[in-house]
Amino acid sequence: MNEEVTASSEKYVDIHPLTKGKRILVFLADFFIHFILSFLIFNIMVAPIGKVITNYEAKNDEHILLTLDMYDHYYNAKVLLKDDSFDRTDVTAGVEYSYRCFLSYFVLDNEESIDSKHPQYGRKKENDVIYHFYKDIRNDEQTYIDSFKYYNAKDNYFVYDETTKEFNLKKEVKNEIYSFYDPKDAMGDIGNKYYSAISKNVFNPLLAEVMKDIEKNDLHFAGEKRSFLDCKNRIKQLETYHENLMTISAIISHVVIWLVLFLILPIVRKDRKTLAMILMKIEKVNFYTLNHTSRAMVVLTSIYYLFATMLGIMFVPSLLVPFNNLFALHFLMYGSVFSIVLLLGSMFFILFNQYNRSLIDYLSNSLYLTSEEMDEIYRARGYKI
Repeated sequence: MNEEVTASSEKYVDIHPLTKGKRILVFLADFFIHFILSFLIFNIMVAPIGKVITNYEAKNDEHILLTLDMYDHYYNAKVLLKDDSFDRTDVTAGVEYSYRCFLSYFVLDNEESIDSKHPQYGRKKENDVIYHFYKDIRNDEQTYIDSFKYYNAKDNYFVYDETTKEFNLKKEVKNEIYSFYDPKDAMGDIGNKYYSAISKNVFNPLLAEVMKDIEKNDLHFAGEKRSFLDCKNRIKQLETYHENLMTISAIISHVVIWLVLFLILPIVRKDRKTLAMILMKIEKVNFYTLNHTSRAMVVLTSIYYLFATMLGIMFVPSLLVPFNNLFALHFLMYGSVFSIVLLLGSMFFILFNQYNRSLIDYLSNSLYLTSEEMDEIYRARGYKI
């Protein structure tokens, strides 16, 4: 592209658009400046103010208490068993301990445990937590029998006695697993195989059916103010509140920094530069006149940056939200995905446009130059630089 100036003699200036790499770096610099400032304002100002306005501390305390109450329903109703070796909120440990107690009912012949460290082990009917749930809580012993038969059918480690209406472990299986409950012995490879298979194919699926039943039909233990589903539904409301607080605070932080960096600053400055352009000494001019772009084009460009910089918005609350939970902030995640699609389209323009212009550069009739190139244009126009 040439800029022609006629004075006492004609002057020609070779103009070289910003290289593809530098054009991408300009955006990346703007993006990271925006993300860092959004991240800071979110954690220092917006989220703390939002917490105070919405009484976050009280809601958080309520969430903690309700979570404990919800898990207490499992233990108080003896759907899960517990000892002092794990916290009641550790459901994984609760399931594992309940399985060991469950299996001890079928392995040991006496109610007394042979392991003093685990007095709960033994042929105590309450250790069969599946039977206890269906018989004592749901009054539906037939479902227990049918479900047990269904999941046992894969390996047939248990046999059902039609007379006593009880399940019993096959003798060879029982003998191999017995060592697990004897502190003076160690279980062999075959016993480990049986132990794992019964957990995977019988107990865990049966317990999953129990949990599904509770999710559907609720669980209420005498003395509890709220039922299991009352606790769960309120917890869900509080988690939705927290997700909304994080989402709205992130959006406010994003928009505030966007206003400052991509709308107010370029409009106020005569050269229409963003902060990254100032730091990198880059100029943006009209493609046809080589003059600095108009305010109208600044507004158009700023709208593009509003969405393009959403690439990192889902990570703005990362100090207050566990990483895996960030993906549950659906609006922020969709914003990041939309930004990726937009940037891929813009990248396509940069790679295949001969003047290294992005999508928004093309739409706003803009061209990026170095400050040195701009100085040459001014000199050719007769300005003293």
